[in-house]
Amino acid sequence: MRCFRPLVPASLCCVASCLLLLSSCKRPSATTAADAHVSSRPSAPARPPAIYDSHVHITPLPDTLNTALRIFSAVGVEKFAVKSAGSPGSPRFAATVQLADYLGERMAFFGNIDWEGIDEPGWAKREVAALEKIIAAGGSGIKIFKALGLGVRLKDGSLLKVDDPRLDPLWRRAGELGAIVAWHVADPVAFFKPIDKNNERYDELSLAPDWSFYGKDYPSHAQLLAARDRVIARFPKTIFLGIHLANHPEDLDYVDGLLSRYKNLYVDTSARVPEIGRHPPQKVREFFVRHQDRILFGTDLIVTPGGLQLGSVSLKEPDFSDAVAFYQAHRNYFETSKRQIAHPTPIQGRWKVDAINLPPAVLSKFYRDNAERLIFAPRSRFLARRAAKQRAEAGKSAGRAH
Repeated sequence: MRCFRPLVPASLCCVASCLLLLSSCKRPSATTAADAHVSSRPSAPARPPAIYDSHVHITPLPDTLNTALRIFSAVGVEKFAVKSAGSPGSPRFAATVQLADYLGERMAFFGNIDWEGIDEPGWAKREVAALEKIIAAGGSGIKIFKALGLGVRLKDGSLLKVDDPRLDPLWRRAGELGAIVAWHVADPVAFFKPIDKNNERYDELSLAPDWSFYGKDYPSHAQLLAARDRVIARFPKTIFLGIHLANHPEDLDYVDGLLSRYKNLYVDTSARVPEIGRHPPQKVREFFVRHQDRILFGTDLIVTPGGLQLGSVSLKEPDFSDAVAFYQAHRNYFETSKRQIAHPTPIQGRWKVDAINLPPAVLSKFYRDNAERLIFAPRSRFLARRAAKQRAEAGKSAGRAH
């Protein structure tokens, strides 16, 4: 059985290669006169509501960005946030910053932690400095991958705990800087169970067996989330973004309780509509209405030189039409009242979902407003401050010339 799982290249482009993008891509622009003429026709179909995708991964190369922008243009994604910019000092980080600078307010980004040297006394100080560099470069915060708790090991071979106190300076500084901590803790509950025919995610795990965390010395799903929750409680001034619906879409009551208890917590829906959709539609709708200011739209779209990943692995290589259908399946779930429809990522489960038809005001917050307030408005302020500084410096230079 062939599995399509795009590979991230071992070495990324140097920053110079990204400059090719500036000559090969057309910068996003305002509506053209021709567009305005077409949109003024009474017979023109209404455009679907615009989307800000708060959770994507794009390798910073010209071709991959062109692919992503083509998809976004087709499905109505006006802004997007890259959650894998890498660590300051890496080619990936430098290239991602250049792409973000080129795209302006349309693209936000999150840097990542470098776990190398976690046992060393100066590790926390180094990573706090890295976080400061991420924010100084215009980043929105940091994305913590599931390696924390499931992959990062100390010198003695033990797994680094999610709530290890050596991470506290990082959480504290994030709060002081207003940096968002986007956090992937654990994985679907089924990934902590044996890979056999009784596992409801067997199709997915059979293609990606390394996603299984059953046995060995792995903590349980419940232990990982409990440790994460202790950190959120310990740092009330730090904003945490619990991606994948706080990594427990299987238990909507649990996530409801988290959002009620911790006002510094937000969540996104990336790659979890299949699980969210298993709950009764009225219950899910009420959950979205109740927490309408704290839930962000996201897909976990991955675009690499090796291809696309649409929420998970797949049996065949996804193409452009699959990506469009992927976003349309999200719209069908959130915007309609259809019953027993296909969810966006069939490999995640052999079931159908019932759509929740969010009210227009709630949909607007979910699709755009919450991400704008939390992620993109700070990015816009950063760009405005930098532009003002550049104008002031240019003015001083002009004055000295005279």
